[in-house]
Formats: sequence, C-alpha cells, structure tokens
Amino acid sequence: MKLSVWAKREGIGYQTAWQMFKGGKLPLPSHQLATGTIIVEDAPAGPNGAALYARVSSHDQKKDLEAQLGRLAAYAMSRKLNVVGNGI
Repeated sequence: MKLSVWAKREGIGYQTAWQMFKGGKLPLPSHQLATGTIIVEDAPAGPNGAALYARVSSHDQKKDLEAQLGRLAAYAMSRKLNVVGNGI
C-alpha cells in the first residue's frame, strides 16, 4: 500500500511516516518505486493482540492500577484487539 494510506491507517501524519521511511524506522518492509511512490508492504495476516501493562508507584494506589487496566482494556476493545495477557 502507499505510504500515505499506511500513515492514515496508523493514525500518523504523512510527514512523520515519510521521515520514518527515510530514517529506516518503519515497522514494516518498504521500498520506493522509480516514480518516487513509497510502498509499504502489508503485515502478515495473524491475530491482532495486545498485552496490557500498568503500574503505580506505591501500594496505596492499587485502585488507580485497576482503573488504568480498565482504560487499557477499553482502548484495546475499541481497536478490536484481543487481550492476550496483562502485567501488573
């Protein structure tokens, strides 16, 4: 797919994606055609998953820890990610 399409799908700006390409920091294989178009290869099909990790600085903030995990789980659900684990 074109770099602009990939950037939009990932929720980042085109300029940021272009800088990532130039710096060799795109998380997927990519190459530039003779016309200048940058092609990002799609990720291999597989299960989308997320591991949730939350922490607080002291034991008396345990309620905050549970709230953090709740927000993380809601975010993963909104992105249709399977929660494959959590770390506290």
